[in-house]
Amino acid sequence: PLPGLDLKINFGGGFRVSDADQSEPFTILTESWVLGLWTRSHIVDWPQDLQYVGVNFKPGGTYPFLGLPLSELENQIVSLDAIWGTFAAELRERLYAAPTVQARFALLEQFLLARLREAPRGLKAVQCAVAEIARRHGTLSIRQLSDSMGMSQKHLIVQFKQMVGCTPKELGRLYRFGDILASIDVTQPVDWTLVAHQFYFHDQSHFIRDFREFSGHTPSDYLRLLRRMHAETPDPTQHLRLLPIG
Repeated sequence: PLPGLDLKINFGGGFRVSDADQSEPFTILTESWVLGLWTRSHIVDWPQDLQYVGVNFKPGGTYPFLGLPLSELENQIVSLDAIWGTFAAELRERLYAAPTVQARFALLEQFLLARLREAPRGLKAVQCAVAEIARRHGTLSIRQLSDSMGMSQKHLIVQFKQMVGCTPKELGRLYRFGDILASIDVTQPVDWTLVAHQFYFHDQSHFIRDFREFSGHTPSDYLRLLRRMHAETPDPTQHLRLLPIG
């Protein structure tokens, strides 16, 4: 799981998605969908016939386009038809018929702008809070954040659930996990105790518990998998097909 919401419009084979501890997929994605903020590990089986366009929205960037409480999408995959109705089918058909990749991107931008609504009151404050959480690698307390913004913790949490899709604390955990993954160099030894200290975990067991919850693996097992894939497939763009991802 990473701090972002995904919108995908698919023209190729189906994506099979399952929980990390289940062998059977709980859903097969074929046309267009929105993936809300995900807070647990899951596995995506990418199709061989891979052809899609998509948008990865930063936290706080999705709400003006979808216009629904984003907490309803947390840990959910929702058909774009259920949100945009016939507009979603029209978008997919027009994108599929576009003559070039560049034309598809231009058309997608045009369609998104057509769905863009006026920014609701409070969105700018939420986006500032998100930026501060990201800047601090998710390690600041919600009390610190709410005090710096001059609002109550309760009000901040309500605003986040509406416009981001989770609480500030949950978003902080996602940013911290993403920054931990970005810090890993598969060509160098990794001192997990030092990593836990650098990212302000209370203790090593807390770090391992969070890492397993998000990735489905212990830090050491994850690193072994990452190194094996790096040895077999040096091109990192191909690793999306191989890793359990969020």
